[in-house]
Amino acid sequence: MATKYEQRLESLVNATIEEAIRVAEIPAPTFKEQERARYVEQRFAEIGGWDSLNRDRKGNVVAIRRGDPKRGRVLVAAHLDTVFPDSEVTIRRERGKLLGPSIGDNSLSVATVLAVGQALQDAAPRGIGDVLLAANVGEEGRGDLNGIRALCKNYAGQFDRVLAVEGLALDRVQLGAVGSLRYEIGVTTEGGHSWGAYGRPNAIQLLAGAIAALKPLLPKAGVEPKTTMNVGVIRGGRSVNTIAPEAVCEIDLRSDDPNSLATLDVAMKRTVRDAVPSDEGALTIRRIGRRPAGSIDRNNPLIGAVLRARRDSGLGAAQFNSGSTDANHATGLGIPATCVGVTTGGEAHTPREWIRTAPIKQGVPYVGRAVVNAARLPRI
Repeated sequence: MATKYEQRLESLVNATIEEAIRVAEIPAPTFKEQERARYVEQRFAEIGGWDSLNRDRKGNVVAIRRGDPKRGRVLVAAHLDTVFPDSEVTIRRERGKLLGPSIGDNSLSVATVLAVGQALQDAAPRGIGDVLLAANVGEEGRGDLNGIRALCKNYAGQFDRVLAVEGLALDRVQLGAVGSLRYEIGVTTEGGHSWGAYGRPNAIQLLAGAIAALKPLLPKAGVEPKTTMNVGVIRGGRSVNTIAPEAVCEIDLRSDDPNSLATLDVAMKRTVRDAVPSDEGALTIRRIGRRPAGSIDRNNPLIGAVLRARRDSGLGAAQFNSGSTDANHATGLGIPATCVGVTTGGEAHTPREWIRTAPIKQGVPYVGRAVVNAARLPRI
């Protein structure tokens, strides 16, 4: 029989869907999450009853409910930021779906954390420790996990475990933290007029040659340990009739094996340096992101707490996966951490992003149960 807390979670499903739409329609590109953060802080304030509610210097919003000092303390994190520009967003409704930028990654998760907060205050379950509910900044792209980094620093010693929430991960439970290294690679030259100074080195051409030289290093798909390399951004030049004096690309290296990531890192840097002669252009390689690799044991009590929540929510067997989420930073610090989800969908990080609404009926209670189960574990 469902507890009053679980019944309250179930009653909040439709409201959570509407909340997700409101959150998604507030633009929140990385480093510009302020308006969405203000909204979430206001919603937590409307729920009320917190022992602490604040928005820190980074922009993270944190609502804390203190509990049994002998029980586990859990930090629940749903990131506010999106990969989309600061522009107007409209979420579309179709039969059984919601469509639009950030609806699944990660607006639904933010709405779900608010629902969990509402249920905790309206029908508090017994025997749980402290719960820290956070809507954090800086998870995507160049944010480099700066929100969760700040949370883990500022609240060090106040929590034992971390649950990251991602909207599109209902079927998955994260065991592995995919490590990543991100770089900005730049080439600068003297430049000049495309006619009058013809023959001088062109920064775009030099950078393009360096990128092409990386092709033999591309890891093969379907090979374990999975390792990837991607050039995701390229920009440069002044005008069509100017010999480009600068060009920049951004490159992302990932692996769930630290040794494979380190090997690829060394090879990438060596190849790029060899491809750009020093007498033709000045090369810079600047790291712009790092996410640690690591893992949590399948038999860790936190994973057990999540799996019990899945069972009690009527969900099927979990797909254990490796991911790149806010859980990575905690894992890198040696803190038990995993990532759970709310529904299923697709086309994340594109304007075509979409989610299924039906699974949310199970997803919201599942996340809520996972939070309480984690907060009932022994304190570390």
